[in-house]
Amino acid sequence: MRKDRSTAPHGRPWPWLIAALGLVLDVVAYWPGQMSFDSAYTWWQARGGETADITPPVFIFLWRACDALLQGPGLVFLLHLVLFWSGLALLADALPVRRVRSLALMLMVALTPVTWLLRGHVWTDVGLLSSLLFVTAALAQAQATQRRRWIAIALPPLLYAGAVRHNALPALLPFALWIGWLLARHRSRTHTVLIGLVVLVASAACTAFINAQVQRRIPLWPAAAEWDLAALSVASGEMLLPPFMIGPGLTVDELAGAFRYWSNVPMLQNTQHGMRDPFMREYTPQEKRELRDAWLGAIAAYPRAWLAQHRKQAVALLDVHDADWPHELIYVDDEIQYRDNPPVARNQTVLHRGLMYAAHRLSTTRLLAGWPYLLLGLIAIPAAWRRRGELAGSLALIALASAWLYLMAMILFVAAELRYLGWPCVASVLALAVMLWVRRGEERRA
Repeated sequence: MRKDRSTAPHGRPWPWLIAALGLVLDVVAYWPGQMSFDSAYTWWQARGGETADITPPVFIFLWRACDALLQGPGLVFLLHLVLFWSGLALLADALPVRRVRSLALMLMVALTPVTWLLRGHVWTDVGLLSSLLFVTAALAQAQATQRRRWIAIALPPLLYAGAVRHNALPALLPFALWIGWLLARHRSRTHTVLIGLVVLVASAACTAFINAQVQRRIPLWPAAAEWDLAALSVASGEMLLPPFMIGPGLTVDELAGAFRYWSNVPMLQNTQHGMRDPFMREYTPQEKRELRDAWLGAIAAYPRAWLAQHRKQAVALLDVHDADWPHELIYVDDEIQYRDNPPVARNQTVLHRGLMYAAHRLSTTRLLAGWPYLLLGLIAIPAAWRRRGELAGSLALIALASAWLYLMAMILFVAAELRYLGWPCVASVLALAVMLWVRRGEERRA
C-alpha cells in the first residue's frame, strides 16, 4: 500500500468516457433537476429572500452564485452530477483493475436504485454523497500515485460536504484521518491524528463562518422537541406540549389523529386547531426554556415510550415504505414553486418517465429500502479488514466508517425520507463493489 505506484496505469481514458456517458444520460433524464419544497425554498433564499440557516447556508450561497450564471436549479444539479461521475472515474483510474471489472464497479455504484433515483434531485443530501464520493476517489489517487496534489484537490469538496448537511461532521472524521495518514511523516499515529484533527477543526470553522452569514439564525432542536412531545402526549394521553406550541383547543385525541411516527409534517398540517411550525417564528428566551424543560421532563417521565417512538422512527427510515405513505418520502417528481420563484419546466423525456415509473413500482420494495444496502456494506467488512494493507481494503473501510458515523448521528431523530440514507447506501455499495471487483494482490502486481 505504501509503495510508490506512480508508474501504474493511471490516466486511462475509458473511465472518463463511461462517466461522460453517465453524466449525459442523467442530464437527459432529469434536467434541470427535481425540486422539492426544501429545494424551492433554498432557491428563493438564493434569489434574495431572507436567508436562514434551516437550509445549510453554503447551499444557499452556492445556488446564488450558480443562479447568477444560469437562473434555476440546473447548474447546482449539474455540479453535483459532475462530482459524482468524476469521482467514479477517478476511483476506477486509481484502482488497478482491468477494464471489464472496473466497468462493473462503476455501474454497480451508479445504477443501484437508491443512487440513480436520488441523483435526479437538487438536494443537500445529493451534494453530500457526490462530494464524499469524489473525496474518496481523490484520496485514493493520492495514495496510489503518492502525489499530494490530490489531497489539495480533495479539500474543497470535503469542506463542502462538511457544510452542506448540518450533521455531516462525523462523516468527515475518517477522511480527515486518511489525509493525516497520507501527510504524516513515517506514518506516525500521533501525527496522523493531529493532522486529522486540524482538518476536522478547519472544516467546522469554515462551516461556522459560512453559517454566520445568514440573516436569521433558527435553532433546529425545537422541531425534534415538538415531535417527541407530540409522540409522548399521544402515548400518555396527557398533553405535554407547552401552550405556545399548539392552537387553543387542541386535544390529545385530535393530535393522535394527525400524528405519524414517520414524519412530523402531518401533525403540523392536519390538526383542526393547529400546531406551531417550529421554524417560522422566533422563540423568546422564556419559550425556549419552557420547551426544553418540557421536552427533557417528558423523556424522563416516559423513557420507554420515548425509546419506542425512536425505534419506530429508525425502522421507518431503514425499512420498506408502506404503500399509503407519501411517495415524496422517497422521491419528488416535480418542480415545486415557492412564492415568487419563476416557474421551472418539468422534465418530460421518455427516459425520465420510464425512470419515474420504475421508481413508483419499486417504492414499496426492498430495492428502495435502506437496510439491504447497509447490509451489503456489512458483508464487505471482513474482506476489507483482511485487505486493510491494500488501497482497496482501506478505502472500503474508510467509506464504511464515514457512512456509519453519519448514520448513527441521525438515525433516531429524522423522518423516514430516503434521501437521508444517500451517503450510507452509496458508501456501502461502493465498499462491496471494490471488494468484489478488485482482486486481492492486484496492487502489488501493478
